[in-house]
Amino acid sequence: MQKHSYALAKNFANSKINVDVYHFRKEENKTIALNQYFSDEELRRINFIEITFPVFRHFIGHYIYASFCYSKALYENVINKDYDCIYAQGFTSWYFLKREASLKVKLITNLHGLEMYQPSINLKNKLEQCLLKIPAKKIIQNSKANISLGGKLTSILYTNGAPENSVIELPNGIDDSWIIDENAIAALNQEGLKFLFVGRYERRKGIEELLEVIERTISNENYEISFIGPIPKNKQIDHPRVMFKGLIADVDLLKNEFLNADILVCPSYSEGMPTVILEAMASGCAIIATNVGAVSTMVDDQNGWLIEGDIKIGLDRVITEALHLDEKELRDKKLVSINRVSEKFTWERVIKQTIEAIYHIKY
Repeated sequence: MQKHSYALAKNFANSKINVDVYHFRKEENKTIALNQYFSDEELRRINFIEITFPVFRHFIGHYIYASFCYSKALYENVINKDYDCIYAQGFTSWYFLKREASLKVKLITNLHGLEMYQPSINLKNKLEQCLLKIPAKKIIQNSKANISLGGKLTSILYTNGAPENSVIELPNGIDDSWIIDENAIAALNQEGLKFLFVGRYERRKGIEELLEVIERTISNENYEISFIGPIPKNKQIDHPRVMFKGLIADVDLLKNEFLNADILVCPSYSEGMPTVILEAMASGCAIIATNVGAVSTMVDDQNGWLIEGDIKIGLDRVITEALHLDEKELRDKKLVSINRVSEKFTWERVIKQTIEAIYHIKY
């Protein structure tokens, strides 16, 4: 959501639209130099306004209550301002919807991944989802404009009470500087396929299933895999063809990891529309991913493999299939990835779709 908000503000500014960005900052985060991320011209059109996110003692539902209070604080700061549109990420529109009659402005809600309506991992996760459904359902049912990233997310919104014709499908995007030339696709390495996983160690990311499949197959198959992200030492596999590289914050170094990979693996139980898949596609990777959220709008059998059902069984099957591809078949999948991003998922295209959609929203 943070990446999406950043890109949205940046591209609105590049489209000559003035933007006020209301946000909060965690205490441990230092003040950043905005000119590291925005041009001077963009900063002339973007105004940042920090609103304190309330902190309460931990109790069941404390985050939900804090989110409601934060939405109210945002409303009180916005109500007397003259805006054409309010684009509310996550739960921030909650209080606004209670007072929408007093708002003379287009209000758009984007709940992003809707993970609370996707498969749960364990009992704790299921209980968390039940709590998060409380504000989510109120927001979905009362929003005149619900943004869907596409795929299964649109049906989730309508199934949970989104008003008729209220859902607007707008995908995630990526800066076109990520997109490589087709001629830059590397030839298949004689040492075998190079897989890549990018993300934190989180249960819903399917990383435990992936590690189990790797541990069972790596010694008998011709491939290697790199993990980018903070993976605990005690979860790492000790094998020369399994590499744990930690968090890579430098964008150029991260791009190199994608360029050196053949296939990104994203075996999550729940997702919205992961930017990491777009980054990998733009870098010329084929994709292995589970069919959740909006993933099917990016991945199919032309540029990769979509896993349905049991993730471990699916990973076993598609990794075996990938290992038996010839070089032309793999290159064809990589080409489809690059072309699909170029045609559908650049921010230049997505921001035009977003602005057009906003113009057509009725009060």
